[in-house]
Amino acid sequence: MKNGLFMNNILFLAVVVILCLGVSASYASAQTVTPAITDAGRAISIALVNQDPDPALAGDTVDVKLSVSNSGTASANNLIVEVVPSYPFEAVNGQDYSQSIALNSFQSGSDSQILKYTLRVNKDATEGTYYLTVKYYTEGFENSSTSQSIPISVGASQSVEIISIDKTVLVPGQQSGLKFIINNVGGSSLQDLSFHWSNANNVVLPVGSDNTKYIKSLDVGGSVELNYQVIADTAATPGLYPLNLYLSYLDSANNSQKTISTIAGVYIGGGTDFDIAFSEKSGTATSFSIANIGSNPASSVSVIIPTQRNWGVTGSNSVIIGNLNKGDYTVASFTLQSQSSSLGGNRTGTGNRTSFRQQDTTASTDNSTAISPDSILMQIAYTDTMGNRNIVNKTVKIGMQNIVSSNFTGTGTGAARGQFSQRGTSISSTVWYILGAIIIIAGAIFLYTRHRNKKILEAGTGNVKELFKTKKK
Repeated sequence: MKNGLFMNNILFLAVVVILCLGVSASYASAQTVTPAITDAGRAISIALVNQDPDPALAGDTVDVKLSVSNSGTASANNLIVEVVPSYPFEAVNGQDYSQSIALNSFQSGSDSQILKYTLRVNKDATEGTYYLTVKYYTEGFENSSTSQSIPISVGASQSVEIISIDKTVLVPGQQSGLKFIINNVGGSSLQDLSFHWSNANNVVLPVGSDNTKYIKSLDVGGSVELNYQVIADTAATPGLYPLNLYLSYLDSANNSQKTISTIAGVYIGGGTDFDIAFSEKSGTATSFSIANIGSNPASSVSVIIPTQRNWGVTGSNSVIIGNLNKGDYTVASFTLQSQSSSLGGNRTGTGNRTSFRQQDTTASTDNSTAISPDSILMQIAYTDTMGNRNIVNKTVKIGMQNIVSSNFTGTGTGAARGQFSQRGTSISSTVWYILGAIIIIAGAIFLYTRHRNKKILEAGTGNVKELFKTKKK
């Protein structure tokens, strides 16, 4: 009897324990929800359908399509599929990275959906495979989410630029070097590059080769110089001309040629050159011929004789001759006086003559260094086609005969007088005095002898000796 009662108590306690455990399990299940993947009858999986482009390029956006499927026997309602952008993937403004879907069971035939997300790839990302984090959970229970990693292929960006042209001014008809620098500023190496340019009416053309250059490869951060010899058309009007630049390379993303184009300007024109030659000497004026022997016109041309040791100018030392087109010439005249020390030294004029000695002492520099006495330094100031003012120095040979002539010229009452020079030999005033005295003495002797001979003839004496004998007695 007692044994039966004991067994009943044991069974009662067991039932109570079981009931308590059931109530606890029911309460726990009411407080937490297991992830969808573990929900009874549901089996959620996510896979990459495709990415566009493939590979994704650094600095660009990529569209990622994901397939979300339910292979379980129970439906999955209010399922949230969320993409979590992390390096090198970045969010794009305006995009929603959480999408809510409902998936039926496997048996019902509507067990999968395709979801699309757009992301940006960091511009500094290098080539490789990166993993995109995707998590899913039942709406309202984000803390119970499950994560999955989706592999995304990333390729470094390909970018190239023409960073400089070494020459911006070309002189018509003159061969010049022209250099282009190509720089790879992208994140991957470039293959099979080609470069060329074009311009209207072929104003600028290469010499000795065509205008296309080829480059086999260009590493990241590398640069290459492309050198040409070019000539600008001699008939080109001075001005700015565009060069259309084209660079093609192999795009590794889709294995096709990609071409970029840009524009650069070169100026055709600039400066010119001159030739000066002694023309003639007429009276007090010395004339010089000035010719524009360059390839560009010159405007506001002036001819100047600067302060120098060997030569001075009476009156103005500059002459304005106006504009000179290429190939044109004109004449400029000056009143010159030689100041060479070998030709009698400096002389100070009077009247309207500029004091040459004063010019030499006040000049800040000596422009006649290493210039021979029979040559003169001249300057041509002009404005080129770009609006710049330039000065060209020229040394002009006048000739010794013109130097001698120049020393006898003058204007007004201040003309130099009595100066004589020949072949660099100077005759001083002392020599003139000596020559004058000799001439006077010789004349006196001549007159005296003639007078004595006349007296002898009048006295009837046959010779001069008899006359002297008579005087001695």
